[in-house]
This record gives sequence, structure tokens and C-alpha cells, in this order.
Amino acid sequence: MHKKVILVLAGIFLFFGCNIAKADVVINEVQINPIEDRFIELYNSGNSAVDLTGWYIQRRTENSDTFSSLVTKTNFQNKTIGSGKYLLISKGRANADIVLDSFSLTESNIIQIKNSNGGVVDKVCWGDINDCGDSKTSNPAEGQSIQRNQNGLWTIGAILTPGAQNYTSSNDTNTATQDSGNDSDNPGVFVAGSSSQNTAETKTKITEVPKIKTEITAHMIAFVGMPTDFSANATGYSNEQLFSGKYFWNFGDGDSKEIRVSDAAKFTHTFYYAGEYNVLLEYYQNYYSQNPDASDSVTVRVVPADISISNVGDENDFFVEIYNNTDYSADLSRWSLVSGGKSFTLPQNTILESKKKIILSPKITGFSVLDKDTLKLVNAEGKTVFNYLPPVLPAKILVKNIAPVKISIVEPDVNTTEIPVSNLVAEAVKSNPNTNNTNTKNNFIYEIGLLIFLGVSASAAYFIRSRNRRVVPKGAGDDFEIIDE
Repeated sequence: MHKKVILVLAGIFLFFGCNIAKADVVINEVQINPIEDRFIELYNSGNSAVDLTGWYIQRRTENSDTFSSLVTKTNFQNKTIGSGKYLLISKGRANADIVLDSFSLTESNIIQIKNSNGGVVDKVCWGDINDCGDSKTSNPAEGQSIQRNQNGLWTIGAILTPGAQNYTSSNDTNTATQDSGNDSDNPGVFVAGSSSQNTAETKTKITEVPKIKTEITAHMIAFVGMPTDFSANATGYSNEQLFSGKYFWNFGDGDSKEIRVSDAAKFTHTFYYAGEYNVLLEYYQNYYSQNPDASDSVTVRVVPADISISNVGDENDFFVEIYNNTDYSADLSRWSLVSGGKSFTLPQNTILESKKKIILSPKITGFSVLDKDTLKLVNAEGKTVFNYLPPVLPAKILVKNIAPVKISIVEPDVNTTEIPVSNLVAEAVKSNPNTNNTNTKNNFIYEIGLLIFLGVSASAAYFIRSRNRRVVPKGAGDDFEIIDE
């Protein structure tokens, strides 16, 4: 009885073990010339379909230290690549799964595809870039493409195979050493996703030493004063996701954060000055441990947030125009336009590309020309980024210590040499305003002295007159006496 149970359980284990889904999406072929026919081909060598929602592709040139966006998350929205299927991204091919208006691929580039968690799934570089190891080849000529062979190495192929298996001749340049197990009917033919490739991958995985890993998901470009999303993911020895322990973040700007893995949802951090910051993440499986079990780091470049309200309409059509004057795409999700008691919030995933503008209709925002004078742009943290018409304070003119100026008019002397006008101006400039204060003081002293002098004079005159009235001399008539008879 026990033997039968064991056999049944073993059968169930083997059945499900053989049908465990394995998804392996890789970059399979790239063409950069001619410009109007560029494409990137993805291939799913796994045995289950992969939902590409949230995935994106980045590129970096030889002369740049940072990656820029090539294919955005919006382009991959609701896109799925089936098992053993291809997905074509192109600028000029109408039958492509994703058709782009702008598709910048040049000589000496590196491109990488990232999943929804921000992890690098695959990458390839060509030309003079030397920092991607085996994922490197030379620049293809016009009409040729960069192709992955069955060994997973890159070659230059003269036959383009967009949306189909890759065929690479043994005479092609940069061709890796060919496996003797190739199809004898088609010598020199390499089929992407063939069994030999899977065998090589299996051997690599067997010899790989299991270890705990952690990975940072973040934007490589951030804006000054704007919150930037960060999240982390830790996996165990069997690549299982870990939910215990803690993370320690060091953002490179003097700020840090410690958080439990169970609470480690996406959060934001704000950089307040432009520059490049090395963000370090450490994972501790034991919350009280002193030594990290895994770590990861990324470099975040912080640039000024030159985003403004560039124009508005009139009373007939009060539109609001927002312009991104930076060299990078900006996520304006949850940004708001505010005026007085009114506000309008931009919806989730509002991406404004570099040097582009977005025009919002008053039928959407609800604003009118009456809101013009107090209109401002506010970021997701509620901080004002731009005032359309900031208040202007009137200039104050302060008048202090203004003394009267006395002008003396002197009759000109006909014999006096004429003085040039320029000299007169110079003399006026050299005049000392303190002279006027001195003259005013002298005049005041003179007036006081005059009053004292007049007072003394009047007193003296009054004294002399009073004395003369008290002493009266006898006159000649006093010697006569009149007698009555």
C-alpha cells in the first residue's frame, strides 16, 4: 500500500515538475541601418506566455554615462509574447507589433530590456562600447543586422529575419565557435531558442553557486525637489521571493532609511540638489543581524526640474500649456494646476517627453481667464513648481536728508574766460551735499545773533529815554513872579 502511494506521489511530482512554466525573453535581433527600417526583435524561449506590461527598453551611447528611454512602458502596455514567439519593435515596418515614431539607434550603442520590477532581463551592445562582456559585437553595415546565434552569442547577419528564426553564415564576422551538434542538413544555420541553447543554459545554472540576491528598482534620472520612486526585491537560494528580514537604504545625499521587508512597498525619496548619487541597498535576512546577506547599488542622476506653465489662453479659450524644458522625460502623475480655490490634478502615467508640451483644455480643467493671475503648477508633494504670474511688489522710493540748495547767480564778466559745459557738470558732481548743512547751521547762528543784538539795542534806547525824563532843567521864565493888585 505504501509503495503505491509513493509511486503515485512520485508520478504527480514528475508530471508537474516537467510542466513548470519557464519564461525567458531575450533580445534576438537588432537592425540599425537604414534609419527608416530599424527594428528590435524579442524572442520568448520559455514554455509560457509572458505579459510585457510594465517592461521597457533603455539605450546608452558611447559618450554617455546614463541610460535614456528607448521603448517606454506605455508602448508595452497590454503586450504579450507567447512561448516560442517573436515580438517586433520598429520605426518603419507597418507589420511590427510596436510601431514607434521616434526610434534612435546609432553606432556604438548598448540597449537593455527591463521587466516590470526594473530588473535587467537582457542586453546587447555594438561598436566601441566595451562594458557588456559577451553581449557585444561590431557595428553592422547597412542592410545587415545583429543576431543571436544558438550559443547565445552575437553575430553579424547578412540575411534579415524580423519576426522569424535567425540564420547566420559561418563566414559572417564575429561568429562564435560553432557547435558540432548543428543541423547537418543546414550547416552554419543557427536557430534561436534551439535545444542546444537550452542545454548550455542548463549547464550554466547547474554550476552557478546559489546565493541570496537583492535588486533595486528606480528611475536612473530624477528631478530636483520631486519625489522619486524606489522599491526592492530580495530572492533566496532557489530564486524564491523573500518576505522576512529588513532593508537598509543609503541614498547618497546624507539620508537613509531602514524598513522591514514585509512593509517594503514602493516609496519615494526626494533629492534637493542636482548631481549624481550612489544609492546603496543592503538586505539582512535576520532583522537583528549586523552583516548584510546581499546588496545592490544604482547611480541616480538628479537634474533641475525645468517644467513650467509656458502659455495660457484668453477669455474665449483659456487653455493651459505645460512645457518640459529638460533633456529627459518627466512623470507628471498627480501634479496639479491650482488657482484660488480651484484645482485640477493630472491623471496617473502622464508622461511629458523632453522639449515637449501638453495643452489642457478649459473643458477639462474647469479654469477660466479669471484664474490667470493666481495660476500655479504644483508637484505630487504639494510644492509649488511654477507661478504663472507671481505677485510683483511696487518699488519703494526712500527720500532722506534732502537739504535745500542755494543757487548764487553771478553776473558774468565779459573779460572772464568761458568755462566748458563739461567742466560745469564735473563741478556739480564734485559738490559736497554736507556744505548745505553747514550753510544752514551758519544761517541759524546768524539769526540768533541778530535777535540778541536787536534786543540789546532796544533796551539801551529805552534806558536813555527814561533818564532824560527824570532830569528837567530850569527855564528862563522861572525868574519872574506875577503879583496881583
